[in-house]
Amino acid sequence: MSVEVEGVEEESMMLKIEEFVLKHKLSSEGKREMLSLLNESLIVISEGILKSKSLVEKVEKVEKKSEKKEYKKYKSKKAELYAEENGIEIEEFKMSLISKKDVEDLVREKSKKLMKINVEKVKKVEKEEKEEKEEKKEVKKVRVICSGINKKGEACKSTGTIQPEGSKKKYCFRHAEDWKSFECSSDSSEDENEDEEVKKEKENEEEVKKEEENEVKKDEEENKEEQEEKEEELKEEKYD
Repeated sequence: MSVEVEGVEEESMMLKIEEFVLKHKLSSEGKREMLSLLNESLIVISEGILKSKSLVEKVEKVEKKSEKKEYKKYKSKKAELYAEENGIEIEEFKMSLISKKDVEDLVREKSKKLMKINVEKVKKVEKEEKEEKEEKKEVKKVRVICSGINKKGEACKSTGTIQPEGSKKKYCFRHAEDWKSFECSSDSSEDENEDEEVKKEKENEEEVKKEEENEVKKDEEENKEEQEEKEEELKEEKYD
């Protein structure tokens, strides 16, 4: 039926064109030129219609997308207030309808992540402190007082870092050259100084030992406190 209608319309159009040609007494060349212009006009009009249609389709797609865009909201006022109290934005949720349980789950998840970060920071600090303590221990262990005597006749308080060949003791750089005068003399005052040096070394060793024991005890207490904190955290997680 539609084909027949189109055929009738086409014949009607051709008759109108023939009538126009006769009315205005157009030549064959004029008729061809008129038909050519008409065809060009139809092409331009068709292209314009197609472009308009494409634009309309794009606008419709955008509008449909906007309509389909998910709208998030809280299921209850309690859920909304709980989220606000914990500093959570509605955009952080994946679901469109958010219950209080969803808020609680997200709060718990964020707390665990934060706790993990804090634990890692604490462990890093503890490791650095432990390394620092070990370095101090090493320094204290190797520290030896110089066995020399200064011009005032008093025992040298500098660290003995040099042990000359043939000597039994260590000396600072000032007394290392004359080490024989400190070890070979039979003078009683020198013996007293030697006794005093031995006593000093012994006291120094005892002090280092005592500090080490205190540090070990302190580390044990810190480890115990850390273990108790972890146990409390595990209890809280189970309770949640």
